[in-house]
Amino acid sequence: MSKPKALFIFGGTGDLARKKLFPALSKIKKNREDLSIVYSLARSASQEWESVACSLDPDFASLCNFMSFDALKWEDYLGLSQVLEKLSGYEFIFYLSLSPFLFEQTILNLGRILRNLPNPRKIVVEKPFGFDLYSAQKLNNILHRYFIEEEIYRIDHFLGKDTVQNIFSLRFSNTIFEGVWNRNLIDHVQIVAMEEVGVEGRIGFYDKVGAVRDMLQNHLLQMLAFTAMEPPCLMSPQYIRDEKVKVLRSLNIVDFVKGQYEGYPKEGSNTETFVAVKAYIDNLRWQGTPFYLMTGKKLGKKLTQITVVFKEIPKSFISLLDCMPKQNRITFQMAPKNSLSISFELRPPTGRFIVCPVETVMEYNIEETLGQPLPEAYETLLEDILDSDQSLFIRADEIEVMWEKVEPLLESKNVETYKEGSIPEGALKLIERDGRRWIL
Repeated sequence: MSKPKALFIFGGTGDLARKKLFPALSKIKKNREDLSIVYSLARSASQEWESVACSLDPDFASLCNFMSFDALKWEDYLGLSQVLEKLSGYEFIFYLSLSPFLFEQTILNLGRILRNLPNPRKIVVEKPFGFDLYSAQKLNNILHRYFIEEEIYRIDHFLGKDTVQNIFSLRFSNTIFEGVWNRNLIDHVQIVAMEEVGVEGRIGFYDKVGAVRDMLQNHLLQMLAFTAMEPPCLMSPQYIRDEKVKVLRSLNIVDFVKGQYEGYPKEGSNTETFVAVKAYIDNLRWQGTPFYLMTGKKLGKKLTQITVVFKEIPKSFISLLDCMPKQNRITFQMAPKNSLSISFELRPPTGRFIVCPVETVMEYNIEETLGQPLPEAYETLLEDILDSDQSLFIRADEIEVMWEKVEPLLESKNVETYKEGSIPEGALKLIERDGRRWIL
């Protein structure tokens, strides 16, 4: 039987803890005995924690404790140390659900109080992990002073989404798909994460981050890695992450556009709320196949999907069919619904043998098929943390190569203004120059 686990959530009354972590933990606890104690550590008053606890399942809430804690005060770490010393025989899990500006100091102080404690431990670090390559390397170095890589869980909640994991399953469980998953038959790939909302009440944080750091560097590049990676030699975390790193090292961003929506709350700011890139993966499987990535706010709709577009039929068939059939597509959609669809051409029932085919879409809606909602991404990831499965978490070298690839975008000051509900003109031209269009 595994060791009992004590989970410490730093920032335990913040939005992430309140809306995602505690609801997910409340569901997880129903099926496991090893999650024994949960501590919510926060600067806020105990009354705020009570409002969080009241919304939880009573059985789970009884395991939860509140501890007044300021991540910048050393005396609060001494108080935490006294709590840890009483938990002999427990595995510690420290979840940094904090402002990323507090990560370094929290890890340094936490490391100091853990030095003389023999308990097994894990640390979970939310995004953004660093703000550029240098800060990410520095944060990795600080973590490695006190934790080995197998104890570090750099989280990207997109990887907890069932549809993202189905990319892996579709490719490597079905020979009919893996056999065509290459530059010979795929024309291009589109990865988009569009938001209808703006920065809303997050302007203080968002203006220091922007779309490149908030979405492209992590979520979009992770979806690209799952789409383009080679099959691992073994289905284990080490080898899965090895293949993702190889793809990311081969990535070459050749063009990009940054934008900011009209009415952005901070006047005079150059922070981008939109970014689109064109990239190639310079390896044998993908050489010459473009990958188009786009993300932004105030784009008129919420849509997160990966679209794999196959090549057109040979031109010689046009005279036979008297038209150009649409290109086949496979689409993995994570929002607004979780679905997998395949688009192909079929002859309509006209009574004629030679006729222009029409597009047919076969869609597999995962939640409708199951007859119940899918687990939230954080449920999946928290289960994996408890089970010590790092397959869906990001390794140190992986995080650094992702920052290395996007740094040229951070240095660019060219930011196009776009109207709410529209895509920046530069992003439209980015793909239209290649005779393609965004599939939205």
